[in-house]
Amino acid sequence: MDERERQYQEYLALREKHHHQADDRRTYGESEMRRIYQDKAERQQREREQYMAMREHHHENERHDAPHNRARHILDDTLEEFGYEKEHDYRQRPKKKKKKRKNKGKRVARGVLLVMLLLGIFVLGGGLLVFATLNSMQDVDVDKDEIAINPEVATQLDNYENIAVLGTDARVDDTENARSDAIIVASINKETDEVKMFSVYRDTLLDVGDEGLDKITHAYSYGGAQQSLYTLNKNLDLNIDKVVVINWKTVADMIDSVGGIEIDVQDSEIEEMNKYINETARNVDGPNDKIQESGKQTLNGVQAVTYSRIRKDALTGDYRRNERMKIVFSETFKKLRESGYLEMFRVTRKVLPEVGTNIKSGELLKMMLKFKSYDMTDSTTGFPYDVGSWTGYGGAGYAWYGPPINLTNNVSKLHEKFFGQGGYTPTDTVQEISANISALTGIY
Repeated sequence: MDERERQYQEYLALREKHHHQADDRRTYGESEMRRIYQDKAERQQREREQYMAMREHHHENERHDAPHNRARHILDDTLEEFGYEKEHDYRQRPKKKKKKRKNKGKRVARGVLLVMLLLGIFVLGGGLLVFATLNSMQDVDVDKDEIAINPEVATQLDNYENIAVLGTDARVDDTENARSDAIIVASINKETDEVKMFSVYRDTLLDVGDEGLDKITHAYSYGGAQQSLYTLNKNLDLNIDKVVVINWKTVADMIDSVGGIEIDVQDSEIEEMNKYINETARNVDGPNDKIQESGKQTLNGVQAVTYSRIRKDALTGDYRRNERMKIVFSETFKKLRESGYLEMFRVTRKVLPEVGTNIKSGELLKMMLKFKSYDMTDSTTGFPYDVGSWTGYGGAGYAWYGPPINLTNNVSKLHEKFFGQGGYTPTDTVQEISANISALTGIY
């Protein structure tokens, strides 16, 4: 091969080598660029997917927390309106002043609505608690068709709510065969809210129903509260259809709950009180602290009950007993009336489960709400005003009785004094009973 041919072949070899190297460079370059672009695309896709996932999570949280956040916004806005600092430190969207001023009325309305809602829940809860307390009282069955209310009398006394309060001598461990040891009629003037009380002497000789003439205290043992109401309405021309039955433990517990009551104890009463305090303490499960001196002093429950129950003292005998009962009831009423509503509710919550009544919860609640407006007058009247003494054989056997002198005159005086019925003429029923009592006892 000549020189020229050799050089030409060398040239071809070099050119082929150069083309291969160029192809290699082009292939490598194109592959690297594709990888770079592919990595970039994949990274962008991942970032996009992460962004979409975070956005979805954020929206989900907003939907979940929206009610809570709105409530917190309303509460904080309400506090801010009344000059308080916001309670919660949380992120909230910035608001332009114009927007805030424009929505101010809406925020106030929302705040007022929230306050009203919370107050409503509190009142509803308190109301349910009050009703639960009222419903804890014992039910007393009274058939209102069997309690001898004269229709004419009911019309005449329509402006008066008359309630019988019967204090029974039932012991804590023995409630059978109880008698009404105390009989008090509380009369509420519906127009003036004036409250008067009068008591009926337990030994008063009256018509108690099928058993005939007997002591009114025995009516309860014959037929419970219903027969006691029957006797009061029939003999005294009254319209009583509501009754409250308590025992002496109830009275003692209520007096202790209000911190005791102030009573002016007479010298002539100390001996009898100290004589029976131990018995009262056993019956009502309380302390037996004795009375040390006379004069005004605060009596606890046991002492006050003993004071009201002693049958006689050195000066006035048995008839002051009813006056003492009314003093205890009146002072307890005043002490409870002077207390706050929460204190009054605390006392009634403790005592009401021991009370029996036929008054419905709704009526009792109305009375409780009006309780502080009631004006207790000084009424220590005992019925009958004029009473005689007779020992004979009656419905309960041979015993001492206190017949009215006479029933007609005493009922007339009662209606004049308590109900403003001047010149009141008792019903024919009362006049007939009065004649029967006089015929039996010989006292007119």
